[in-house]
Amino acid sequence: MCLSDNVKTPHPAEAIFKELTVLSPILVKTQKEVAEMMVATTKDKASAADTKAKVEVEEAKANVKAAEAKAIADDAQKDLAEAIPALEEAVKCLNDLKKSDIDEVKSLKTPPAGVVLTIKACCIMFDVKPIKKNDPNTPGKKIDDYWEAGLKGLLSDAKVFLNSLFTFDKDNIPDRIIKQMEPFMNDPGFTPAAIERASKACTAVCMWARAMYKYHFVALGVAPKRAKLKEAEDELAIVMGILAAAKANLKEVNDRLAALEEAFNEVVEKMDALEKKEQTCKIQLFNVEKLIGGLGGEEVRWRETVETLNSLFANVLGDVIVSAGCISYLGPFTADFRSNLVKSWHSELGSNNLKLLL
Repeated sequence: MCLSDNVKTPHPAEAIFKELTVLSPILVKTQKEVAEMMVATTKDKASAADTKAKVEVEEAKANVKAAEAKAIADDAQKDLAEAIPALEEAVKCLNDLKKSDIDEVKSLKTPPAGVVLTIKACCIMFDVKPIKKNDPNTPGKKIDDYWEAGLKGLLSDAKVFLNSLFTFDKDNIPDRIIKQMEPFMNDPGFTPAAIERASKACTAVCMWARAMYKYHFVALGVAPKRAKLKEAEDELAIVMGILAAAKANLKEVNDRLAALEEAFNEVVEKMDALEKKEQTCKIQLFNVEKLIGGLGGEEVRWRETVETLNSLFANVLGDVIVSAGCISYLGPFTADFRSNLVKSWHSELGSNNLKLLL
């Protein structure tokens, strides 16, 4: 056995070169991924910018439409504000009425003129037809009796009557009824102050009738504005729908872009790490090759040393036996005897194929 058989020294650059061989295709693939992601990111950024511009346009349109709708609504509300106080005052008075107040009016055998006038106005508002009766002052002539018609058609159930005043459809009063109510509005006897002297319940009804009349004309003026407001609100709803869709699209693009940028950053970090590792391997390979080149002159001396050591290694066993024998047995003997004894050991070792240097 020789020393060179046990010591196998691999080339120092082999492991580094092997690592470089593995890294290179990975780095090329990663660089390709980075390039593709950059293209996709640039494309998505352009798409996001375009979508954002569209959102801003639609948002501006929505703001304009919202401002228009608000202006129309404010204008209509301003007009309605003229009639609202009278309505609120009438409702407040109606809230104070009790069933007993209506029953009191019903029980009047000879109602005052103000009460009769109020019931007549109420019959006209609810489109209750008068009862035709003979005119006591003009034989053969018929007159309209609203008092009896009101007692039967309106005041028969006080609770129902009061509820009908609250639920009256003030937004759809027919023109013919308004025309019939016009004389009452111009009659100084049909005012809350005048009616109050006759009946508390009829005062509230008078206020209600006048408020309904006033509200009708305010509503007529507001109607076109309401239609315009409805149109503006419809247009606003369409614009808001488009805006919502654009914003959803923008969010989708931004989310995709964010995910892409995150993945891009991860790949770039991976590529940077691979490039640094590759550069480190190249530096190490250069240093190893430089070191090996610098130590190339030592190869001859190393080979001679290995040969010498291999030769010495073949004599180790014989040398050890002779050395051990000398230490153990030669102490008490004379020099000549020692010399002869050692020679005999050499002869015996040679016959047993054991070499020795000593």
